[in-house]
Amino acid sequence: MKQATGLDTTQKVKILMVDDEPKNLLALDAVLGGLGQELVKAHSGKEALRCLMKEDFAVILLDVQMPEMDGFETAALIRSREKTRYTPIIFLTAVGKSEAEMFHGYEVGAVDYMLKPYVPDILRYKVTVLVELHQKNEQVRNLNVQLSELNASLEQRVRERTASLEQRSRELARSNQELAQFASVASHDLQEPLRTLVTYLQLFTDGQKVQLDAQGQEYLDIVRDSAQRMRQLITDLLAFSQVSSEDSPKQPVDCWALVARLLGQLKGLIDERQAVITVGALPTVMGYPQLLSQVFQNLIGNALKFYKDAPPKIELGSKAGKGEKIFWVRDEGIGISPEYFEMIFKLFRRLHTRDEYPGSGLGLSLCQKIVEKHGGRIWVESKPGEGATFYFSIPDSPGQTGAGEAS
Repeated sequence: MKQATGLDTTQKVKILMVDDEPKNLLALDAVLGGLGQELVKAHSGKEALRCLMKEDFAVILLDVQMPEMDGFETAALIRSREKTRYTPIIFLTAVGKSEAEMFHGYEVGAVDYMLKPYVPDILRYKVTVLVELHQKNEQVRNLNVQLSELNASLEQRVRERTASLEQRSRELARSNQELAQFASVASHDLQEPLRTLVTYLQLFTDGQKVQLDAQGQEYLDIVRDSAQRMRQLITDLLAFSQVSSEDSPKQPVDCWALVARLLGQLKGLIDERQAVITVGALPTVMGYPQLLSQVFQNLIGNALKFYKDAPPKIELGSKAGKGEKIFWVRDEGIGISPEYFEMIFKLFRRLHTRDEYPGSGLGLSLCQKIVEKHGGRIWVESKPGEGATFYFSIPDSPGQTGAGEAS
């Protein structure tokens, strides 16, 4: 039989050899010395128990016949302790012992039973297997400890990261609130002096026109138009800032009735453009009436603004989506290239100059912010020269529908 070699490990284990005969311990030492492990000798069962109280062992070689406390009694005591309950024991006994005694050895916890004189290679091989098993178990235990420590570390890092994100979220929310309040106050406070400026410019224009030459009149018109644009910009900025500050409860909003009122307010512009506006069935949703009115107003206003040579034709409608109501405003205007679909919803982004089409560049950003406040989404489908359809969704709620036509 091939001789067992030493284990490839840097961590030595302890092997306990128990025998009352010193020559037997020396023989075991000679057989097992080549394994490269730490061999510990005990000359009695009591001495073996004392060793087990102090240290852990990979395997125990236990003589059966010993004075005062034999191997069976010693094994029973070893098995009675939680710490050593599963330490493997190999009984060593002289030739001539009965099978009954051997079975008794297994009953008290032996994993193997070898008769003296034993074959050294066989004993060495069996001890090697048990040592390797012990080392593998130790590796598993160490890995479990490391895994537990890693999990605890990860949990701590997640808790710290979560707390940090929550703190940043609170700070961001506070900052956004303060910014919205600042924009609201600034926009409101700027409106009054600007309104006065526009009023007096109009009075000056009406009353002093005859005293101005052509260039002076042109300059005055530029100032007046700039003041009007600034006034519109401030109004839109105020509306944008007020979206975040809206904290009143949602309420049922009859979108068809809301659009009907809105079209009545826009009648002058509709008549001027000779627009034809068709309104299909629009449901009732849970939302903020004033904010939803701004969405429809901006989308209809854009459809009235970005038209081609023919009078504008505009269609409003809705359909049921999955857990939401989807609205659309469709026109036959100048259209939008697909590469600009995302850009048009950003603040102050314009595809045309103010001379071509007036506006602040806040309208679609305001629509997006309002729709997202309702928990919905907004998008556009369009091709250049073929009109555009703006869609937005509002989460489902029970409601009524109605339809009508305005032209």
